[in-house]
Amino acid sequence: MIKIEGKYNTAKVFTDNIESEARAQIMELCNQEFVKDSIIRIMPDTHAGAGCTIGTTMTITDKIVPNLVGVDIGCGMETIKLKQKNIDLKKLDKVIYNCIPSGFDIRKKQHKYSENIDFHSLVCKNFVNLERARLSIGTLGGGNHFIEVNKDNYGALYLVVHSGSRHLGKQVAEYYQELAYKELTDINRL
Repeated sequence: MIKIEGKYNTAKVFTDNIESEARAQIMELCNQEFVKDSIIRIMPDTHAGAGCTIGTTMTITDKIVPNLVGVDIGCGMETIKLKQKNIDLKKLDKVIYNCIPSGFDIRKKQHKYSENIDFHSLVCKNFVNLERARLSIGTLGGGNHFIEVNKDNYGALYLVVHSGSRHLGKQVAEYYQELAYKELTDINRL
């Protein structure tokens, strides 16, 4: 773990292996007055991002900074303990590769669970590609997103999935970032 000290705050980074661009983004964040009373923690998978580093977590409660959220709004991880003690990793890899689109790929038809998601409740629904969003349900994404099997110290296996909000997150983020920019511009004209 390393600490990066800036003018207004110090970030704890839970890795010793960090690229220079990510380090610079963390320093820039710590030099911003709005982070003064926040707790900043940077996760081990950190790397440079658009606006701030991927893996940034912090306790801002009285401000809204859309670019800190970034474009992968729904990014998250799920861990499931498996009943099996042994697994055919080659077979699993083949199933994942054949059944779960990743990168920029989406499904050709909707996943059965996509009907459980109410895309029409999105305030910005008229500004995003809802059909692409529906066809992205049950897909993985690219970048640092992954599916893997881990083993704990007792031999139990866990399926770990790290996926994102796909293109929908980017479109929602851009909508709100543009809205915030417009509001800020209008306020500054007063």
